Amino acid sequence: MASTAPAHADSYEFGPYRLEIASRSLFRQGEFVPLTPKVAETLLLLVEEAGRVVTKEQMLERVWPGVVVEEGGIANNISALRKIFNAEFGEDGPISTIARRGYRFTVEVTRGDGRKAAAPAGAADEMAIVKQAQTSGERNTILVADIENKTGDPLFDGTIRQALALNLAQSPVLEIMSDRKVHSVLGLMNKPGAAVVGEVALEICQRTGTRAAVTGSIFALGDEYVIGLYAIRADTGDTLVSEQARARGKGGILQALDQAALSLRSKLGESIQSVRKYGAHFDEVVTSSLEALKAYTTGREIWLSHSEMAAIPHMQRAIELDEHFVSAHSGLAVMLNNMGQTARGAQHIQRAYDLRERATERERLRIEAMYHDVMTGDLHRSLDAYRAALRSYPRDANMANNTANLYIVLGQYDNALRDIKIALQYEHTSVEYGNQTQALLGLGRVDEAAEVIQQGFERGFDAFYHHADAYLVAFLRGDRAEMQRHLDAVAGREGEEDYMADLEAGTEAYYGRFDRARDLGRRAVESALRSTSLEMAACWRAHSALRDLDAGSPELARKQAEEALTISRSRNVDGLAGMVLAATGDPVRAESLAAEMEKATPQATHVQRYWLPCIRGSIAMARGDWAAAIQALEPAIPVEMGIPQPFINPGLYPPYLRAKAYLMGEQWTAAIREFEKITSRPHLIRNQVQFPLSLLGTAKALEGLGKKDEAAAMRARYDAIVKDK
Repeated sequence: MASTAPAHADSYEFGPYRLEIASRSLFRQGEFVPLTPKVAETLLLLVEEAGRVVTKEQMLERVWPGVVVEEGGIANNISALRKIFNAEFGEDGPISTIARRGYRFTVEVTRGDGRKAAAPAGAADEMAIVKQAQTSGERNTILVADIENKTGDPLFDGTIRQALALNLAQSPVLEIMSDRKVHSVLGLMNKPGAAVVGEVALEICQRTGTRAAVTGSIFALGDEYVIGLYAIRADTGDTLVSEQARARGKGGILQALDQAALSLRSKLGESIQSVRKYGAHFDEVVTSSLEALKAYTTGREIWLSHSEMAAIPHMQRAIELDEHFVSAHSGLAVMLNNMGQTARGAQHIQRAYDLRERATERERLRIEAMYHDVMTGDLHRSLDAYRAALRSYPRDANMANNTANLYIVLGQYDNALRDIKIALQYEHTSVEYGNQTQALLGLGRVDEAAEVIQQGFERGFDAFYHHADAYLVAFLRGDRAEMQRHLDAVAGREGEEDYMADLEAGTEAYYGRFDRARDLGRRAVESALRSTSLEMAACWRAHSALRDLDAGSPELARKQAEEALTISRSRNVDGLAGMVLAATGDPVRAESLAAEMEKATPQATHVQRYWLPCIRGSIAMARGDWAAAIQALEPAIPVEMGIPQPFINPGLYPPYLRAKAYLMGEQWTAAIREFEKITSRPHLIRNQVQFPLSLLGTAKALEGLGKKDEAAAMRARYDAIVKDK
């Protein structure tokens, strides 16, 4: 007959077990579990030190005092305990092996009278630090490590960790190390894709100066799930604080995790008022669907490890499972915009904006800034929104990076580089490296840009836009073999190779090989259509139209512009097509496009200061009114050194049109000044055909001034470029 014993204050409880201190007796739900004395003493030591690392030396001294014993005795005791507990607590059980150090009891322990076991040494100090951070305005960065899935259900792989990170990110006094930074540091450790647990988690903390990590586990007890969370010191691996929650069935897991995370924040020293104010329930601000969260988590992991294109289907799946999942909408919007698919991205940022009251405070601020960038197009208002958000979350590398991107679009490359450096204090990821490259190229610092690109490749970054940047740097250096290497690297990648095909088409047009440029342009369009990237297919067709216009083939240019408008409509497509139609005999259609854009987006910076001036300047030139063209192009001056959008050519088109207008009016000196904005900035114009054409235009203006020798020198530069035609 099984022995039973009542609950007693002088005992420890964990899961369904109780360990009496005086007698070293173990009970499971009141039934006695026999242990040998040495095994019982080993268990008591582990339980007393729950959350801390118990070294082998400590174990030998406590269990075999004054006796010389082989370490195999420790291993035998641990093995015996695991045989008892692993059936209850999952495959790994409640006892973790800490390599080269000892063992740690990972399940939350309480005293038999219901009191929590004493907090480990050091927890009070850490809590004081958190409280100090609340008054100083600083934030403590913590790593959210992987949550061990002991249930055997793959639904929980990565999902619980993602939920925990999103929950803890609400705190105004804790800064969560981003997934992108974790991924980057793992690359530096030569452990890409490694599980962020144990020694790996501690090394990440030590490499980044992070003081603590939060980790834990989830396991099943019948139809009940138990979630254990604990914060560990990065320097010792000791547990600072711990929390446990239980849920009956999968449907209650996220709610249980909510409560555990909020309690953990409080134990770490965050004030009750702060936890209440910034403690929205997970199902209210994220999702109530574990399946949607799993799809979202998978999408983020693929985005970090591979590319936007491969991650997009998973984000779409998350939205299918929960249409109100704000983070999935905003994440998908970012991915689509990074791919240049602004029209599709706009649909999801609009939805995220509509749902923003369901977002956490930080994400709400980010969504509002994105809304002004993508939807209204008011880049200055978007900048103001990001700056305001950064005052609340100064370590948010994502928002600092986004301000840098806006400065690049506006042509303010010094400001862009400044904000990128701020972002790089906290993260070294592919996005920051890409924007740093663009800022350096914008400033003409080509060699530094090349170094950044190389550093990115050394970190394992392989997104197509890194290869595109490397291709352009190789172009500026005249390294054709290197250009080809990066074309080859992206060849065959669905949803990505079209960008490189269009880039190569630009190079062919630059050298005067327009037939080859047309072939590559068609290839880019066909590739984009295969991957259902309609907006990009339309942009590539419009690029081809503009190249044919500059090649002196107006009929072909007009036909392609009209085709672009039938594939997809967006600000960029309408802007490109409008310029071509204006210059090829259809100014009425061009003005109609301009009027539609003006009405639809009256606040859009690049519509008002780039596309409309270019379209209306082109219309005026087509009518022979060069002075009206100059006047129409004047609003573009503040932003004309910027990049309209990633992957959307042409840059520097307003000064190019202005120079052509001055040529028309025989204003030779003014024309030379405008052409020089292009010819003196190869790092900005890059492989666009407007560079050699500006050399030719400068030669014509010099001839108009009677400077024949200088004109001949300019023509010679032009001829040298197109000599291989």
